[in-house]
This record gives sequence, structure tokens and C-alpha cells, in this order.
Amino acid sequence: MNNIETLYQRAIVSLNDGKFIDAESSFRSFLESQPEHVSALNLLTVTLMAMERYGEAEEFIRTAVKINQSSDVSFYNYGVILKKLGRPREALEKFSFALRLKPDVSETWSSRGTVFNDLREYQSAISDFDKAIALHQNYADAYANKGKSLGFLKRYNDAFSEYDKALVLKPDLAEAWLGRGNIFAELKRYDSIK
Repeated sequence: MNNIETLYQRAIVSLNDGKFIDAESSFRSFLESQPEHVSALNLLTVTLMAMERYGEAEEFIRTAVKINQSSDVSFYNYGVILKKLGRPREALEKFSFALRLKPDVSETWSSRGTVFNDLREYQSAISDFDKAIALHQNYADAYANKGKSLGFLKRYNDAFSEYDKALVLKPDLAEAWLGRGNIFAELKRYDSIK
């Protein structure tokens, strides 16, 4: 294994070990000699996302998707970054592209659904969460996200049902507990908030 391959492997090990600063340094050094290495661009993007440096991450994922238009994971990551940067319409576009490439990924359907929630397009969000759940029956986050959409539509009983499904699967899911609490507050049932 030559030095450049060793550098790449070291970067991957650092990323897997949660040593994000070391991973970033190694990926950046590797990319100096291999600037169009799509996997390294993606992994540096993931590293920067882990450090919540979404603006910097966008630069690298933009390059990755220009080089390789066939990676649903790249477009998914780009969608996550754009959502975090408060650009939901652009995020929606990237998630939709990822789904055209690979329509059987429940996380992508659910993430696109959260963007529809951000855009107040709740029926579209519910449709996406249903697709995510159809692909992965035990996807607690998708049930909780669907509960949020239903709550926005003031379909409180349906929302409670979805939050309960989420909590059966993942009893410590904060979003589901928060969602239930928000509905109780909306209904002015303060005695039910515990």
C-alpha cells in the first residue's frame, strides 16, 4: 500500500473512531492529490456534517455530485446539508433526485417528508412517511414525523396514534414525547403533560 492509500485508510479509521479533526485533516490531504475521488469527497462531507460544519460540507458534496450523478447517498447527504442550512426547496430537490436513483431507501423518504413538513406541505409529508414505514415497519422516527404532520393538520387522535407507535418501538424517542406534549398543550389538557 502506497502513502496516499495509507492516508486514505487512516482517514477512514479516524472517521469510524469519531476522531473527526484527524479524519478531516487526512481526507483534505488525500484530496490534494486525488481531488476527484468521490468516496473521499463524500467521507469528508460526512466528517464535516458530524462536526455540524454544513457550509463547508456543501462545497465538497457539490463537487462529488458534479463528478458522479449516480450516487443516491451523495444526493441524500446534499439534501441533509441544505435542510440544515435552511434551504428546504433545494433540499427537497436533492432528496427527490436521490429517490429517483434509489426509491427503496426509507431514510430518504422520511427525510424528504421532514422537508415537506418544513414547507407546510403536510399531505405530501404524510405520503412520504407512509412510504418510509412501508419499507421499514419498525422505523420509529418516521412514525413520530408522521405524528408531527398530523398534529399540524389538527388530526390529534391520528397524531397520538403515530406517536404511540413510535414510542412502542423506541421508548426514549424525545421527538415523540415532545410531539405528544405539544398536542396536549394545544388541547389545553395540561393535566396530561407529565
